[in-house]
Amino acid sequence: MAANSSGTAPVSALANAQRTALTAALIAMSASLTVLARSSVARQPVAPPLRMLWAWERPEDLRFVDPRTTGIAYLAATIKVKNDRISCLNRHQPLRVPDGAYLMAVVRIESDGNLTETNQAALDTIIMAVPHLLRPNLRGVQIDFDARKSERGWYKNFLIKLRETLPADLFLSMTSLASWCLGDDWITSSQLPTDEVVPMFFDMGADTRPIGSFLDSGNTFGHTFKSIGISDKDTAINRLIGKSVAGILKPIPRVYMFSRTPWSQARVQNLMQEVNGWK
Repeated sequence: MAANSSGTAPVSALANAQRTALTAALIAMSASLTVLARSSVARQPVAPPLRMLWAWERPEDLRFVDPRTTGIAYLAATIKVKNDRISCLNRHQPLRVPDGAYLMAVVRIESDGNLTETNQAALDTIIMAVPHLLRPNLRGVQIDFDARKSERGWYKNFLIKLRETLPADLFLSMTSLASWCLGDDWITSSQLPTDEVVPMFFDMGADTRPIGSFLDSGNTFGHTFKSIGISDKDTAINRLIGKSVAGILKPIPRVYMFSRTPWSQARVQNLMQEVNGWK
């Protein structure tokens, strides 16, 4: 366009060009800040209370539980892998809980040893199944899988993929054999994408005596735990944990409690009293 006699057209064109460049720069900056904000926003899952009751596959009425102090980790399903066939047994037993209780779905995996790192088909199938097992009011998911050494690579890949699949604000927990955290460093060296690891100090089979000796001597191989699992029946081990609590537990431990029979208010109170007495 030709300039008029006052010369305003070139000035206007320059201003328009400047505004266009500035707008483009602001858009680019906004996009960059948006990406930065998204990448810098940390996951904010709601951590469980310091006391958690495991509710296994049986009728459970836990309405007596105080939801301000105690949560419930209930068995939602058992996934079985055998001869490359995968079956899922959903919970069938009723579970009654108080309003406002912290609920965590436990998904147990049982395999015949074939969940090796190359078994991508099983990983994809189980990953697809897990979201269908979750209730709308859940705050956490716990995976319970006693993986063999040959299955550890698969398990790590599974946890990584599961973390990517689950909502970011959902707390991800995993149980572990006690031996995995005492003298076996695969948990700490693997950098697993879980919010906690819960070593189970019960039903340890042949490991009961050596782990009891470790606890009695205070030998925990330098490990400290944010969470542990105990049983209402393994009182000897519980006493040793109480004795060694300063050595193996962080200042505010989370304790998951298991019972082989339906919980009663008296049984819960007795076990709570025992745990609260640990010094």
